[in-house]
Amino acid sequence: MNKLTLTINKEKVDFRLGLGFLGKALDELGLSIDELGSKLSVNVFLYAPKLMYYSYEYAMLRDGKTDIKDYNSFVDDLDDDGSFINGNVNKFLEVFTNSLTKDVPKQKGSDTKKK
Repeated sequence: MNKLTLTINKEKVDFRLGLGFLGKALDELGLSIDELGSKLSVNVFLYAPKLMYYSYEYAMLRDGKTDIKDYNSFVDDLDDDGSFINGNVNKFLEVFTNSLTKDVPKQKGSDTKKK
């Protein structure tokens, strides 16, 4: 299972990555996975917090917790903690990226010789 725990404002925050989270995030954002990659590279300050929030929200729901912060409160916590500076956002994006390719079989190269 793809899980991550980060400390944000001295509070442990759990994130879940995987099919459920990714499906919800893509649906909420109205993007394909390819479009999401492009958007992240163009405006990480908008899309990274959104992905983090969807992942946090999904983890809370899966764990049966009901005290879910709203998006603006969550982003305020990221800002107050300096999450772009202290590495929290980078760590999340690293785990997110790895979750997209984990257990995906590698394609055979096109350089195989034909008989």
